[in-house]
Amino acid sequence: MTENLPRRGFLLGALGVAGMGYLASASADPVPLPPPPVPIPPLPPPPITPFNYHSPALQPYVDELPIPETRGVAGELAATSGTHRYHRDLPETRSWGFERPVLGPNLEAHRDQMARIGFRNELGPHVLAEHVDLTMHGVTELDRTDPRFTVHLHGGANAPDSDGHPLIGWRNGGGPSFAYGNRQEAATLWYHDHAMGITRLNIQAGLAGMYYLRDEFDTGRDDNPLGLPSGEFEVPLIVQDRTFNADGSLQPMVATYIPQGYNQSGQLGDVCCVNGVVWPRLEVRRTVYRFRLLNGSNSRPYIFEFSNGMLFFVIGGDLGLLNGPVPTPSIRVSPGERVDLLVDFSAVADGASVDLINTAKNDLGNAVFMAPELRPIMRFVGAGDGPAQPVPFTLRGGPGQPDALEPVYRPSATRTMTLLGLNDDARAAAVFPTMMSLNNLPFLSSDIDLAAAGTVEQWDIVNTTPFDHPIHLHLARLRVIARQPILTSAYFLANYPPKFGIRWAPSADAFAIGPEEGPPPWEAGWKDTVECPTDTITRILVKWPSADELGFDPDTVLTIPPGAEAMSPTGAGMPGGMADSPEIRGYVWHCHNLDHADHDMMQQIRVRP
Repeated sequence: MTENLPRRGFLLGALGVAGMGYLASASADPVPLPPPPVPIPPLPPPPITPFNYHSPALQPYVDELPIPETRGVAGELAATSGTHRYHRDLPETRSWGFERPVLGPNLEAHRDQMARIGFRNELGPHVLAEHVDLTMHGVTELDRTDPRFTVHLHGGANAPDSDGHPLIGWRNGGGPSFAYGNRQEAATLWYHDHAMGITRLNIQAGLAGMYYLRDEFDTGRDDNPLGLPSGEFEVPLIVQDRTFNADGSLQPMVATYIPQGYNQSGQLGDVCCVNGVVWPRLEVRRTVYRFRLLNGSNSRPYIFEFSNGMLFFVIGGDLGLLNGPVPTPSIRVSPGERVDLLVDFSAVADGASVDLINTAKNDLGNAVFMAPELRPIMRFVGAGDGPAQPVPFTLRGGPGQPDALEPVYRPSATRTMTLLGLNDDARAAAVFPTMMSLNNLPFLSSDIDLAAAGTVEQWDIVNTTPFDHPIHLHLARLRVIARQPILTSAYFLANYPPKFGIRWAPSADAFAIGPEEGPPPWEAGWKDTVECPTDTITRILVKWPSADELGFDPDTVLTIPPGAEAMSPTGAGMPGGMADSPEIRGYVWHCHNLDHADHDMMQQIRVRP
């Protein structure tokens, strides 16, 4: 069992450099036959620690996996309050969803076909009202009784007015109307709340769903040119770790030593929900299934493996298909990332079972704070024969297929971006008054990043913290170039950061302590979210689409519709954070650990044509 990406720990400059295994890419060659499965020894249960909240004992694999309906992107989708039972042995509890008790339907759209949809806030009081943090940007008591929300199509290349900007929100009775151009190839996107300061709570309460973008190659029909499973054999899996109280309600707090009502700086639950149900089971037939897997957790990365050692065939990532299926026994997926998987259950006998498990260990920061690790995810149970369905040899570059992915390269323009952990004087009541930042800047800094539409850059993202961070860029498309370990202590000593609020992003190249490591084959495609391990430079290619490609000007001033509330992009209008007439442009980039994004690991970026 490997970590799949280079893992490093930071402790007084002592770093362990871990290798990264590589598997042969299928690309244009036939997919090799899998070796005989090797069962994984039983995993011990996570330890119970006195420093964290814990769910009541729950028996795994007793509830069926719910599969959300698939519907077109049109009309209006209400964000509503309802009641939901997360597990057979838990009482029903209040939850949020998009016209469902929790989560939302799978929205389906088609390439180059404009889709218009409205979202309406019918949430009522906040499900997690007592956990709303009034020290966050623009958050007030009103967010407990009449919470803001908006919707971001994660991975969608949309105009600023339709991107779900976190500075603009709607309270009960209101909501945005968005136009999605869908001018990109088939991919697994997702939609979720993005209201500044309460995103982590809104998504925990249930405001998320899948978005399938189809094209002429990946149609979703039985006769699709790529020969991929469809219908009942194409299944969404939204994986989210959670902690529950005995009354069935969500417990968003992790550490008992942090006061209630404070951002926890991370949310690591001790049970796993898939599609809104704790440790579910799914009956599968002896055939190949396609799983659209989303890590929708607030903070937890996973290394997915099967308990019997059988293979995944990875066919795509965040923003589309790979050149060919990549066979692998494990794959690492961070919050916000998606993987498109084929799994062959042909060898699973009737009544036999195979479990999806997580073998990821905590990074150093979460290990120090004794956050619970999590092993079981869900169970698959054999239930009869299925239709013949081979794993395709190739997915790109052949007749009736999209163009092959071009080799990744290093752009001439390079910028360094830094990830830092800081003390937060506003949270003096907390035992550990910490916050996270990008480039040593607060979210509402006037020092706003600028990019040029139609250009390609290299970003060197330097993670100086003891936590791994999944970094998400709105609008842009990413390719991973390489990762390289650094000696963070020496980097700090040579370039000690100025006071918080002054940009700090020196190059870390001189402090590398090992060779660059390219991405594993299953990470070779286009992405919108990238994991940045601790004490590492993560080098990525960033492509900003041109105005012609987009069909709009990405630097227009956002319209503030009637009924919406807007926070000033420079912090004016505080307290409450709402300004009478702010000028908001562009997009954001941020950590997709949602507790970090809320405080303060998010920056604005303008993309000028």
